[in-house]
Amino acid sequence: MSFSLDVKNELSRIEETDINQKKYGLAGLLRTGLSLRTRQGNTRIMFITENATLLRLIFSRVKELSHNSPEVAMLKTRRFRVHTLYYLEFTPHGNEENNLLKSMGISVSEDGTRLIYEPIEIKNRNWKRAYIRGCFLATGSISDPDRSYHLEISFPDKLLAEEFIGYLREFGIESRHIMRKGHYLVYLKEGQDIVDFLNVAGAHGALMQLENIRIIKEMRNQVNRLVNCETANLEKTVNASYRQVENIKFIDEHMGLENLPKNLQEIARLRMENPDVSLLELGKMLRPPLSKSGVNHRLRKIDKISEDLRKRYGIT
Repeated sequence: MSFSLDVKNELSRIEETDINQKKYGLAGLLRTGLSLRTRQGNTRIMFITENATLLRLIFSRVKELSHNSPEVAMLKTRRFRVHTLYYLEFTPHGNEENNLLKSMGISVSEDGTRLIYEPIEIKNRNWKRAYIRGCFLATGSISDPDRSYHLEISFPDKLLAEEFIGYLREFGIESRHIMRKGHYLVYLKEGQDIVDFLNVAGAHGALMQLENIRIIKEMRNQVNRLVNCETANLEKTVNASYRQVENIKFIDEHMGLENLPKNLQEIARLRMENPDVSLLELGKMLRPPLSKSGVNHRLRKIDKISEDLRKRYGIT
């Protein structure tokens, strides 16, 4: 089961006792998820879903609020994979279901070719939470947080998208939107924004699961950064040590280490004997001990002497 479906199942099981929460939760579902379909020569208002739990939720809410029931149909399809589609049909003319849709700002154009949406005002924060929850249940999805952070909800109308963005903003969540294939997608791409959204919608179980994944990913990333840093430092140390040893050998062959100043002779012989140790460790071997910067200063002098010798002998 996908993380997205886990979230929807959790949201579908939320018990709402306030009648207005139920109404605005259903409004979010229907305003976001309804579409017009032609069936048997007639235009039908339909909600189509593969989620049987969501089907039962919408059916029971409509029955509770309008004392009527939408027609339910089921179709098995083999496209890509075998699965079941559920259809809830709302008759578009002259019954309680239609009045319910009108109360939610939904109607059909005079020519019967498109759905028309009117703005609705939701004053109570808990009712807004229910509406946000309903919108996500209708067309929302969340990527697997083990792979990436991405939440999106598809809206059939720009008014609905802007309305939803405004409600999220009231809870301190800034979302983005794009248009794709005639629909308006409102999306979140930051882990913290998705956590905040799940909190607002009421998916606290999924929220904790996402937070655990975020903590593990952050720890893993931190370990990787430390390992990469240590690897880079080690590589840098090895390369520097190799260069220093080669320069000391060159000086010994063409000039003789005994001709170096005593302090440089001392550090040169130590480096030859201990090619793998750090500058700090080299400094501790000296008597008296020398700081890391002091060791580096002496080795840089040796590098300069080697460079001058190479120029003198025309060796690059």
